[in-house]
Amino acid sequence: MMARIRNLKPWLDYFRMLQRYEHDGFLQTDAEKHEAYITRAALCTLSADGPVILGKDIEDWEYAARRLMKDIPKAVRRIRSYAAWISREGDGYMSRPFALHVVQEDGPHDLLYTVVITSRRRWWKLWMWHDTFDVIRYDRPGKE
Repeated sequence: MMARIRNLKPWLDYFRMLQRYEHDGFLQTDAEKHEAYITRAALCTLSADGPVILGKDIEDWEYAARRLMKDIPKAVRRIRSYAAWISREGDGYMSRPFALHVVQEDGPHDLLYTVVITSRRRWWKLWMWHDTFDVIRYDRPGKE
């Protein structure tokens, strides 16, 4: 049986970029605890497929927000894969819950929200695992 050849260079380049984010202080992973901390700006940067040029119309802003919300799960999955790569556990790591804590850019880095990704089976496809996302939002006192 021949081994399937895969080009891992894109993944290694992406992981190198995430290492640079860690070095610069925008990302902090704790692979043993299955969690990571990232600044809001870094998450938005990782989630954007390309530059979005916004005009003065509200429709442009709504389109940009919808597009960003659609791409955030991809970034969360990639950060989870990066943490699995750091931990060297493999598939066992990917099957357990992972929490991505999003914090403010400026100090004291207040916690804004947490995205928890878990793998579950859905009742209509019991043979397949699917990622589910739960968002825990933290309301700060004085902000209304």
